[in-house]
Amino acid sequence: MYFLDLLGTVAFAITGAYKAKGRSLNVFGVIFLGILTAVGGGTIRDLIIGRVPLFYLKDYNYLLLGILASIITYFMPIFFKKKYSFFRLIDSIGLAAFVVIGTKIPFDYLYFNNLNNNLIISFLVCIFLGVLTGFGGGVIRDAVMGDTPFAFMKKSNYAISAFMGAFVFYVFFIILKLDFFLAAVFSMFFTLYLR
Repeated sequence: MYFLDLLGTVAFAITGAYKAKGRSLNVFGVIFLGILTAVGGGTIRDLIIGRVPLFYLKDYNYLLLGILASIITYFMPIFFKKKYSFFRLIDSIGLAAFVVIGTKIPFDYLYFNNLNNNLIISFLVCIFLGVLTGFGGGVIRDAVMGDTPFAFMKKSNYAISAFMGAFVFYVFFIILKLDFFLAAVFSMFFTLYLR
């Protein structure tokens, strides 16, 4: 799970930094928006469920990897210009990883020892927070940049991909009690397929 979290952090830092770079922001703006995209959704999730101190305040690897990924993106933008599909792949990997993390953390934190009569509430909360973790950072980034969030646009399948990824993970891991690794693989594959 930790590896998935770091993978999602790097992927979203790259996409946030890339979008900022496209607006001709300086290196500090690129780093700021890269970090904001990488940790924004998880920050909102953790504040909602009262999971403090925030994960990146306890483990510097999140911020360090986010900063490094943003700086590399700032100095190597040509890498992403050749094929838009590669950029979309990186973004989709971040989404798929964060949907799994965002669904599992609230379950572990709120319902792990007390699921008896709370299955419906657990389902709604975990799916909502999985989706929010998946694209919350991108929504914040787009709002800061003055754009309409991509996840909410008519032609975007971002929100439905996040929802279905969270749904698949919840069903496989929590209801069917499948191994975490297998449930995560199924969920990530489904999210990537839809994207």
